[in-house]
Amino acid sequence: MSKQKLSFQKCKDLILGCVLLALSIAYTILARQIKTRPKMVPSYANSQIIPTLLGILLAILSVCLIVQGIRKLKADGDVESKKMSRVDLLSIVLTFAAMCVYILILPTLGFMLSTMIFLFAQITILAPKEKRNYLLFAIIAVVFTIIVFIAFRIGLSQMLPRGPLEALVGY
Repeated sequence: MSKQKLSFQKCKDLILGCVLLALSIAYTILARQIKTRPKMVPSYANSQIIPTLLGILLAILSVCLIVQGIRKLKADGDVESKKMSRVDLLSIVLTFAAMCVYILILPTLGFMLSTMIFLFAQITILAPKEKRNYLLFAIIAVVFTIIVFIAFRIGLSQMLPRGPLEALVGY
């Protein structure tokens, strides 16, 4: 690199990638320490498997972000960095708020209703205003939540927070 000044805007992918890689390693180590119950039938599926896979996936994506950040630094000559737009900042704030609300309503509404509401809200937040299709967003939120519920509850025999919808379904 030449004598150009490095700013946070130019290095943000690299910095974020390194931070996420460190967090993913710590997360994976902690996920491997989750206590599991003894099983009657030997199986690889236990309460550690999904968190471990998510930690590994986050590590892989973090490495991709680091590589992208390095490529961006090499390609960035004297090009000015774009400032974060108000829409981007609003999306970040609304995403954080949606996650906080999800955490708060999960014990009361249970996994299925909370996740459907969260996914619908998150897709709406991230979709451009001119391409919003609320019916499609609702269908995606419902179908994805049902798939995840079946995978965890039936496929992996893991309990999820119960709510009125789980009681209605009988799980």
